[in-house]
Amino acid sequence: MKAYLIRLYEYNHWANAQYFALFHTAPLIPERVQLLMSHVLVAQKLWLSRIQGQPDLSLHIWQMEPVPVLEALATANTQDWLQYLQGADQVELDRWMTYENFQKITYTNQVSDIVVHTANHATYHRAQMAVLFRQADIAPPNTDFITYAREDIAKSQPHSNNTSGYGA
Repeated sequence: MKAYLIRLYEYNHWANAQYFALFHTAPLIPERVQLLMSHVLVAQKLWLSRIQGQPDLSLHIWQMEPVPVLEALATANTQDWLQYLQGADQVELDRWMTYENFQKITYTNQVSDIVVHTANHATYHRAQMAVLFRQADIAPPNTDFITYAREDIAKSQPHSNNTSGYGA
């Protein structure tokens, strides 16, 4: 489980990096795209603070941040999440955690489910970003997990096939 969760966060970092590369070359970034990226990154920071028992309720999960702030947050999130996951044992990942959402509703979930949720949440919103870029006639990056996996394999096996990242 631990290795899988680490791989999910490595993928999450790679997928975000594909969007940041586009942010630097696109003629425009739709405002909603920037807001969604802000939401994803702030939510990931909030979830980790909850898991670590110090929920940062000063975070605003629907506040748009400038791209340089988002890039720094993405890097910090990746470092923090990977450090947490690398130090977590199975007991920690299986731990049941009670927390309160912004509507003051109390929930209890396993830490491992929360980690998977944060990665899936990011994927969901990156798909929304792709649609918004297409509506602006800008080709979004391919952030499919299988594309990441192919590129990851290509790095470790220089003679592997189909490293273009396209095609099923």
